[in-house]
Amino acid sequence: MVKRGREPVRVPAELSALWRRPAWTFLSATALGGLLALSRISLQTLLGPNAPFITAWPGIMLAAFLGGFWPAILVTGIGLWVGHWVLETAEARPMGPGGAVVYFAFGLVFAIAGEARKRNLRRAREQAERLAALQAQMVQVARLNAMGEMAGSLAHELNQPLTAIGNYLNAAEQLLARGEAPTDRIGELVRKAGAQAIRAGQIVSRVRGRLDRGEIVTAEESASAMVQEAVDVARAGAGQDGVAVRCDFDRTADKVMADRVQVQQVVLNLVRNAAEAMAGCARRELRIASRAAEPGFLQFSVADTGPGISPEVADRLFQPFVSGKAGGMGVGLSISRSIIETHGGRMWVEANADGGATFHFTLVRAGEGNGA
Repeated sequence: MVKRGREPVRVPAELSALWRRPAWTFLSATALGGLLALSRISLQTLLGPNAPFITAWPGIMLAAFLGGFWPAILVTGIGLWVGHWVLETAEARPMGPGGAVVYFAFGLVFAIAGEARKRNLRRAREQAERLAALQAQMVQVARLNAMGEMAGSLAHELNQPLTAIGNYLNAAEQLLARGEAPTDRIGELVRKAGAQAIRAGQIVSRVRGRLDRGEIVTAEESASAMVQEAVDVARAGAGQDGVAVRCDFDRTADKVMADRVQVQQVVLNLVRNAAEAMAGCARRELRIASRAAEPGFLQFSVADTGPGISPEVADRLFQPFVSGKAGGMGVGLSISRSIIETHGGRMWVEANADGGATFHFTLVRAGEGNGA
């Protein structure tokens, strides 16, 4: 019989790590600040009753800086005890209640400031982790979208010639079967070639089906929050330094039906493309806006101050494998337009009068329809 009361309690490694981290911070901050406050005892023969708290203040500040509120409060108590010991040992006038209150008030101020710093650091770390996780998620979505787009393009381009090869070889097989060819061996080879051609077409179709994005799942989303989050991710990446981003969202029409990650991938593509287009420009300004436009739709715009769209690719910009950038794959805008059209919206681009280009896309407003 197993006595469960004697079984060791196993703590998950994640929970153990979460406990150890704040505990270590608390103990180390209290220990360092306390040691600094206690060092006043070793100076007693030199200083006597003068400045009983000379090492307590730095100790409290150190504890508050490293550990926040409670380490600073504990070190404040240690400092008060050390100060009382200093005065008592030197047979000086003891500190009255008023002095203790003032001393504790200073300690409380340091403790609150240290806790505020600690919380700000924690929020900044959590924000950075959240943005990193979202960026990783978007990168994964971008890769899957690119693979799906490339598989679809390859299937479209390769299925027709492969089908033709299969038809020709089947016709040759029929001729061979009627005895119009010299040997049965040729017929066997032709049949194998035809089977391999058909098999190649099936492989392409299978790859396309496996990488197909399928139907999107939409939900009611805040347009401003969704776009702002994608902009924050884009600005956290390389190449965004020096770009002034200005957002102007219509708060009276802020709810849309969208697959949040998919639409954020569109915004991410547009923002990064705009930042790359403005590289080297004297004026680097990105304007992102939303407004109610067509009935039942919310229109978004991403405008840059770059050189604009090259006339050679302007008419084919949204086609697969067409890129206005040197070395570009030419799938980003094609994928973006496919995502928006799957949502029931549309995407287009216009040249700005003062230079640069503006990409527009629309999404169905919440309550106006189901979108996709």
